[in-house]
Amino acid sequence: MPVKSLPNYETIPLRNENTIIAVAQTSYHAIDPSNPKKGIKYNLDSMIRFIDQIQRHKRDLIVFHEFPLQGQKFDWTRDEQIKVAVEVPGEETEIIGQKAKQYGCYIAFGVRARLKDWPGHFIYMGLLVGPDGGIVQQRWKLRNMAGIGFPTTVYDVLDRYVEMYGLDAIFPVARTDIGNIAFLPEIYEPEIARAFAIKGAEILIRYMTFGAGHWGTSPFVYKSALGDLMRIDLQACCIQNNVYGVFVNNAIVSEEVFEDFGSGRTAVYDMDGRLMAEAALHHETYIEAVVPMTYYRKNHSIPRIPKELYTHVLDDYESKYPPNTFLKSLPKSPQDSINHYSKYARW
Repeated sequence: MPVKSLPNYETIPLRNENTIIAVAQTSYHAIDPSNPKKGIKYNLDSMIRFIDQIQRHKRDLIVFHEFPLQGQKFDWTRDEQIKVAVEVPGEETEIIGQKAKQYGCYIAFGVRARLKDWPGHFIYMGLLVGPDGGIVQQRWKLRNMAGIGFPTTVYDVLDRYVEMYGLDAIFPVARTDIGNIAFLPEIYEPEIARAFAIKGAEILIRYMTFGAGHWGTSPFVYKSALGDLMRIDLQACCIQNNVYGVFVNNAIVSEEVFEDFGSGRTAVYDMDGRLMAEAALHHETYIEAVVPMTYYRKNHSIPRIPKELYTHVLDDYESKYPPNTFLKSLPKSPQDSINHYSKYARW
């Protein structure tokens, strides 16, 4: 059998030989759920200022963290989460799209979203906006860590999600003229990164938000070391799948407390897991890296895995939590989410 030429996955022609990535490590202003528009406007203006500063020198892709518009509070109830969520598409995405069109670039960021087809739900979503000003991709978070957060994820409404959007939308890869891009906020599940790599992802974006002082209200207490573990996890995904990785975190939120609970350390890794760029401080800044995409594609392949060795293991495995539980009931608070998943646990 002849060997297929590389790359052996779907691509579109590149605009340039190299892709220049800028990663924005921004802070955020705390949002008041009783008056969310004021805080969202403040944060949106901050994003626009960063975009303008970064684009003093042309960049192909600008990446922000998980919640640059809204920040994060782990004691928000479902009603409060929905109040601070934004419509997608909506006013905020249109303004960011105008900036992408102005500079002919792509802008990636996370957002807490409301969708018209999903009343009563809020969704943690990765958005990629393109040079035409439109949304290239909106990618739902795939699953929750049981008891930590309660947005609606793909797994929690799996059957309805597939019915509405199709199987291919579970692991969406944005095939752009700067490379094949996929969001990877999920941690400690190398299978997810492998699935994206099999589908031709070349750049994995892991966005995080570690708000200073926020974790203390959660039943789980995190320290700075967790951010490092998430970086290492992404680094391992790059090595295992021969892809580039962007780890973007928020800057320290000093308006609340001065203790740092894991902000900063934004970084870019190459396909061998080597550090290409890193934020030296936990304060607002941005870093840059150049990906030699044309050269990379000449040598890059999807993962070579003997799947027949272990598919029977997965077939016999029973997930601890079944899918589709949010189609039965919706948790109202962080504590309620713990009870929700415990109720449906299989083992």
